[in-house]
Amino acid sequence: MIDLTSRHSGIYGFFFLAVLVFTVFGCGSPAAGEPDNFRGVKWGNNSSSLSGFSQIAQEGELTFFEKNSDPLQIEDIRLDQIIYGFYKGRFYTAMIYFPSAGFAGMEKIMTKQLGTPTQPDKTPSKLIWDSPNVSVLLTSDDNDGSARLSYLYKPIQLEVEMKK
Repeated sequence: MIDLTSRHSGIYGFFFLAVLVFTVFGCGSPAAGEPDNFRGVKWGNNSSSLSGFSQIAQEGELTFFEKNSDPLQIEDIRLDQIIYGFYKGRFYTAMIYFPSAGFAGMEKIMTKQLGTPTQPDKTPSKLIWDSPNVSVLLTSDDNDGSARLSYLYKPIQLEVEMKK
C-alpha cells in the first residue's frame, strides 16, 4: 500500500499540478468517450451510499477511500493502489498508482478507450485526455519508478479549487 502521508508528490500537490496543467495548457483534445463512472462508482455519487470501502485519509472536506475488493489490475498492468476521492461526500477523483514500467501499456489502453491524448508541455511522461466533464491525466516519474493515472470529475474539481 502506498502511504499517502509520505508520498513524495502527495495527493494535494497532485491536485495543484492538475489544475495548473489544465489552466495553463488548456484542457487538451476531446476524448473519444467520456467515462460516466470509475469502476462502477458514478461521478458525484455520495460516499455514504457505498459499501466495501475503507477510509484511508481525510483533510477538511476531502476524504479518500480504498475499495476493499478492488482488483489491482488493468488488463496486463499490475496496480499498486487505487484511491477514490470525495469532496463534501461526493465522488470526484480516482487515482491509480502503478510501476512506471507500465506507462506505455497504460497509454495504449487509455488511448483505445478515450482517444488521442495531448502532451501539455511536450513531455512524453505527462499525457491528458479531456472531455466536457472528466479529465484523465497519466504521469510517470522515472526517478522513483512510479506512475499515476488520475481521473478528475471537473464540476466538483472546480468547487474544490474555488474553495482554496
